[in-house]
Amino acid sequence: MILSFGLSVPAAAGDRTSGSAPACVAMSESWRYTNAANNCADTVSVMVVYQDGATGLCSTLSPGAYSTVGEGYLGRHGHPDHLAVCEVS
Repeated sequence: MILSFGLSVPAAAGDRTSGSAPACVAMSESWRYTNAANNCADTVSVMVVYQDGATGLCSTLSPGAYSTVGEGYLGRHGHPDHLAVCEVS
């Protein structure tokens, strides 16, 4: 069971990354999911960048939000590498 404690809105295709997510956004992974926690004072939009270079969908997280943002390491792309800030185009 996955609980979302804040707003997480996946964005449409065509999203662009603009650098690594700020240090106040934490990423955790399991075999099934990659999760993000927004510990920042502001809303942030992030996407998972996997070790194979693939990216996930852009998810918008309000301050204090914790949400699933991508596949886990048994997914198509393996382990996540980092979270990147993304912009909806």
